[in-house]
Amino acid sequence: MKLKNFLQQSQQVTRLSEQKTPVVSQLEPTNTSSKSNNAFKERLSSPWVRHLLLLTGLGVLFSTIAVYIANYAYEQWQYMQKYLETDNAYVSAEINPVISRVSGIVTEIRFNDNQMVSPGMVLVKLDKSNYQLSLARAKVSLELAKQQAALAQEKIPKIAIEIPSPQPVPENKKAQIQQQAFRKKRTLQLQILNQQKKINEQQYKVANVTFAQKQLEVTKAQLELNYTNIATLIGGVVGNKNVQVGQQVLPGQTLLSIIQPRPWIIAYFPEKQLEKIQPEQKVKITVSAFANRQFQGKVDSIAFMPQDNLTTNSASSNSLHEIPVKILFDKSSLQGYESRFTPGMSAVVKVEIK
Repeated sequence: MKLKNFLQQSQQVTRLSEQKTPVVSQLEPTNTSSKSNNAFKERLSSPWVRHLLLLTGLGVLFSTIAVYIANYAYEQWQYMQKYLETDNAYVSAEINPVISRVSGIVTEIRFNDNQMVSPGMVLVKLDKSNYQLSLARAKVSLELAKQQAALAQEKIPKIAIEIPSPQPVPENKKAQIQQQAFRKKRTLQLQILNQQKKINEQQYKVANVTFAQKQLEVTKAQLELNYTNIATLIGGVVGNKNVQVGQQVLPGQTLLSIIQPRPWIIAYFPEKQLEKIQPEQKVKITVSAFANRQFQGKVDSIAFMPQDNLTTNSASSNSLHEIPVKILFDKSSLQGYESRFTPGMSAVVKVEIK
């Protein structure tokens, strides 16, 4: 029995060992794979491998940047062959001052800041009382001069003055003396009448001149009265207000300005670029105040600029001057924005040279 039991136990141990053997054989490849992965990681973590990978990545990055820069430079070269661009450009417009022609106290202001006004519109009123009095006085003086001229004209003799014809000399000596005395008396009367006629004619001329002067005084007084209504001769936008109700203004004093709704651009270009700029060339305009809208225009002319006002292109090695170029807006492009431009607004312009 003991021998039988021993044999059974031996068989069981043999079966168990056979069952464990495949498990061991299966575990051996797994351990080998893990060791390979660990070895690869150790190689990657080595300094020279990391350095090689870094150099490779930088090479790819620099190559990409070089290609981008080359493309950008080529595009910029193509762009410069077609356009001349400057951001040293500003909006300009005609600004007309509205002045007072007479002195007086401001009684009424009939405009608002930045208001659009039309030609002939009365903007400021002055006190009229002194000018109405002056006009009335001038009219009275005119009427008096008119009457004096009429009186002077009436004093001019209207009779015909004739010198007596020679008479035969009488034989009687007494009659001869009487005849001579009559001729002398008649001649003296004619001289006096002629002299008085000349005096009256001269007085009439003076009276006419005085009458004409009084007419001018009436006209002047009427104009000065009209000038108390200060109107604009042109249309545009009101700016630079310098007047208040109750203020004493003087002749020639500027009360406000009118900005005409016809702006243009003054753009500064280095003088070496001017040979490429010609009148009628198309221009693309971007005004900073309206950045989302692109305006169209054309080159008008090279603007005159005094020597003291010339700017210098500091970026140029030769310190070339920058010369102003006048650029006009296309009317269709400017439509709806005419009154929105203010002189001094900055702009960017692109002149199409090809």
